[in-house]
Amino acid sequence: MKGIIVGAGIGGLSTAIALIEHNINVKIYEAASTLSPIGAGILVPPNALIVLDRYGLLHKVKDVGVSIESLVVFDNKGKEISKTPAMFSKNGNHYQTVAIHRGELQKVLLSSLPSDVIITGKRCSQVIANQRYAEITFDDNTSLKPEFVIGADGLNSRVRESIFPGQKLRYSGQVCWRGISNLQLSSNWSVQLSEFWGAGVRFGFVPIDSNRVYWYATRVCEADTLNQNASTNEMLASIYKDFPDVVLEIIKQTDNSGIFQDAINDLSPMESWFKKSVVLIGDAAHASTPNLGQGGAQAIEDSWVLSEKVANCGSLEEAFAQYQKLRITKAKKIVNISRQIGQVTNYTNSMACMVRNSIFRCVPGFVTKQQARFLYNVIH
Repeated sequence: MKGIIVGAGIGGLSTAIALIEHNINVKIYEAASTLSPIGAGILVPPNALIVLDRYGLLHKVKDVGVSIESLVVFDNKGKEISKTPAMFSKNGNHYQTVAIHRGELQKVLLSSLPSDVIITGKRCSQVIANQRYAEITFDDNTSLKPEFVIGADGLNSRVRESIFPGQKLRYSGQVCWRGISNLQLSSNWSVQLSEFWGAGVRFGFVPIDSNRVYWYATRVCEADTLNQNASTNEMLASIYKDFPDVVLEIIKQTDNSGIFQDAINDLSPMESWFKKSVVLIGDAAHASTPNLGQGGAQAIEDSWVLSEKVANCGSLEEAFAQYQKLRITKAKKIVNISRQIGQVTNYTNSMACMVRNSIFRCVPGFVTKQQARFLYNVIH
């Protein structure tokens, strides 16, 4: 059996690792000309670690990241709103969320793949799903006919547009900045992700090694007023001037060239992720806003379930159907919950923010633990 994975992101690399372990012949076709370690930070939560443990990569990930104990939300004055555990135990094994530079995670995944698996500089232009094979065409007008295609090409997936045209992206109402700060955090911030909520603005951060901090910041913004000019730490310092000193210090210690700005979008939930010989994974199938820190983790879960089904089912369509059946309910719920969290952080009225914070403070601890179990348990 021979297949093609479109996209060498976290989902595409993880899926290639899993399929190759089952002796299934796959190649990854990536639009970028080189695989350079780009981006900022990412959380690798317990559900992703459970799968990476199956791939023999758990300790490699832990060695290049920082294990954290909890996700803590504060108001913009530093008063705690909520605390969610970042740990989970399964089958006697303990898994603790790892904060890591996205480039380091990419290196770990790449280290498990043969060098000839990835073909770069090949941007997919169209995919046609047939019953017994797929047809894929690239922007350079070359084409191939593998037995199957896996679309792992992200939020703006060309594979998805080919088999399910017209799927809608939804703007969250927020612009997001991300960056890496060269800073050693004090011990009270070193074992948690910390997020501060203001009126229409948020700021979160987490250490990714002993001297670097991954941070993100959001602000309510109308889609047609997004500022495409270069973002600077001086501009961000003015937006978050009423936040605790640690936030301002993180911004100050960030190089302007390393600040990334994006609109936050998700994908309206889809009823099907496959058509004949073509299937979608990760953001191509179920892109969510980043409010639960589950984007990469859900792609990794996809990789495991899909590879198991392709290896063990009688046909590709049966495998794709079983994969979708096992994964779609959880993925949809994560998309919806994450969007809802984003909407309540969009409040700009100070009284509404006070009420919001009070309600979240009253949520019983067992509820947050229940949510953690839902997120971190892997069903396969």
